[in-house]
Amino acid sequence: HLADTFGQQDVPLDRLYMDVAIYNTRISGPAHVETVANLACRAALSQHGVAHIHFPVDLQTQEVDPARVKRRPSLYTSSTSAQGARLPYEGDMRRAAEILNAGEKIVILAGRGALEASAELELLAEILGAPIIKSLMGKAVVPDSSPYTLGNLGPLGTAPALKAMKECDTLLMVGTSFPYNDYLPEPGQASAIQIDIDPTRISLRYPVDVGLVGDSQRTIKELLPHLVHKQNRSFLETAMSDMQKWWAAIQESGNRMDKPLKPQVVAWGLSKIMADNAIVSCDTGVIAGLWARHVFAKPGQMFAISGNLATMGCGLPYAIAAQVAFPDRPCIAFVGEGGFSMLMSEFITCVNYRLPVKVVLVRDNDFWQSLGGHLREPGNTEVAVESHPIDHAAFARACGASGFVIDTPEDCELILAQALNTPGPVIIETRVDTRETSMDSSIGMEAARGTDGSESG
Repeated sequence: HLADTFGQQDVPLDRLYMDVAIYNTRISGPAHVETVANLACRAALSQHGVAHIHFPVDLQTQEVDPARVKRRPSLYTSSTSAQGARLPYEGDMRRAAEILNAGEKIVILAGRGALEASAELELLAEILGAPIIKSLMGKAVVPDSSPYTLGNLGPLGTAPALKAMKECDTLLMVGTSFPYNDYLPEPGQASAIQIDIDPTRISLRYPVDVGLVGDSQRTIKELLPHLVHKQNRSFLETAMSDMQKWWAAIQESGNRMDKPLKPQVVAWGLSKIMADNAIVSCDTGVIAGLWARHVFAKPGQMFAISGNLATMGCGLPYAIAAQVAFPDRPCIAFVGEGGFSMLMSEFITCVNYRLPVKVVLVRDNDFWQSLGGHLREPGNTEVAVESHPIDHAAFARACGASGFVIDTPEDCELILAQALNTPGPVIIETRVDTRETSMDSSIGMEAARGTDGSESG
């Protein structure tokens, strides 16, 4: 009864959640609760998203009069779920096949919406002689060991992916709403086809010739019989040759033994020793560049990162959620000290509920992405971007968990392995050299080596 009266904690949470919830409403009375809760659960489960119910405190203690509740879900609904075929129109499929059969330099850009279509994507790439480029959210769509993938595209992407994108004559987008137009072909350069389950996303980022509205996996399966196997493999072979050089540079960077400890050594070392069924969640910031480029995606692994919102502080909560959902799989939070500090108290949740989350924390003592992004432009001054060097391993022990410190490259893999095999929640603080990561793949192979091409320290 005090909503919108400027009272204490008078926050319109239903409005606050409008941009992030697929179902969002405010309880208006006791008779409203059962129906709203039923619909919220249906929306969250069927659309794989967040449902939010704003429950005013003065309504929470009111009694429910069953006689006033009309159309009660417990009487008039069931838990039966259904799924449609979710396939595009046949005429659009034929038009898409004609474009793909005519293309000579085809690139596949795959995102989170294609995570269930890994095998189909690789078969499609083989038939079309097309490299697969991944969006950041689609890191696990095919493993990095695939003979077709060029890694990620965008500010945190690889040079071979950008080169292939700028040289292609045909673009096939699958399950992605890739937001960085500058990394896509110039308008008019390439014919384009987009597969997406949401028709509002079709042609949102690039002018497509054919839009295929449907499930990625099923749509590709229906498309494959219409395609002709490409005999000319030169575009794919050149792209994969470039990618081999990229991975050689990544490996060289990840094995550096010079001091101070380089952040790439931490990321590459983690890649080599973590389990094939690991779930890795990454925070936002410079840590995301290390994760995108230097953490090698193996078959069976899962990855999570904040998408368009690029929210800092998400790494640990994502790992906690993953550990609850998959208690038998190793869950790792790959974070920087800036993002971790925003929700580090949630590490106590891991201790309290005995969740064996492993936090690999890369500490460089400043908010480097802010520096690299805009503060380092000519004429700007660096102000209040350093972070205080907290001993996060000591914090872990104070919480009742285990804490490790890595500050030399020769000990990195050994201590990482020991920490990952330690029972219960763990924080591994890695004290690394700062100013090592560049954010733009257009700088070429130097992005893989140091990341800005310079040797620091």
